[in-house]
Amino acid sequence: MSDSNTSPSIDRDQAVLLASRLFAAFLLFWVVEDISELPRELFSVLHYFRETNQAGMGLIQSLHFSYLFGDYMMYLLANILRIALWLLAAGWFYRCGPRIRSFFAGRAESDSN
Repeated sequence: MSDSNTSPSIDRDQAVLLASRLFAAFLLFWVVEDISELPRELFSVLHYFRETNQAGMGLIQSLHFSYLFGDYMMYLLANILRIALWLLAAGWFYRCGPRIRSFFAGRAESDSN
């Protein structure tokens, strides 16, 4: 008969999987935060693009002419790149491959064999 006061335990592999999935969830929160900034950055880029476009400039000329247009364009592109990288990293940690397992387990892959 089992003792009712014992707590259920998890083995090392389950703990590594749990840690990896929690880290993936953490990265997804960063994705949501970066996505929430996209409308502001897009609005700023469009505002300064319209401003330089009314002056009769093209996209490349407006990048050279307007500092703020170039600045907000860089913020927007960096944010899009960051979202893509966060999503790739979250997928990588969610799958919890052998490299992630050895990272969280604190042992080399050859030690597990």
